[in-house]
Amino acid sequence: MRKKRSRGGEYYQLVESQRVEGEPRQRVLVHLGMHATVDDALHEWPKEIERLRHFAHEARTLGEFSRESGISDAWARENTRRAASAEKRADELEEKLRKLHELRKRGVA
Repeated sequence: MRKKRSRGGEYYQLVESQRVEGEPRQRVLVHLGMHATVDDALHEWPKEIERLRHFAHEARTLGEFSRESGISDAWARENTRRAASAEKRADELEEKLRKLHELRKRGVA
């Protein structure tokens, strides 16, 4: 586990140590974000994914409503953009969760 400081916060990475040409190197296996442990990430990520998917659904619904009712095309576009962004983040988090489960199964994490 490695802790990094960036933009005023602390972020964690699961790393693998190895020697390259006699020098120690760490390879990042998974970025854990603000979760200090693998167990914390495994516990919290499913909830985060669910929140992101719910937010995306709500934003998409608001965008569709505003478009259909003629309220504001700009507002509809913004909500559609926000929904797509949340879906993308949820997909990325699901991939990291899958990878972390695989590493745990192999005994690495």
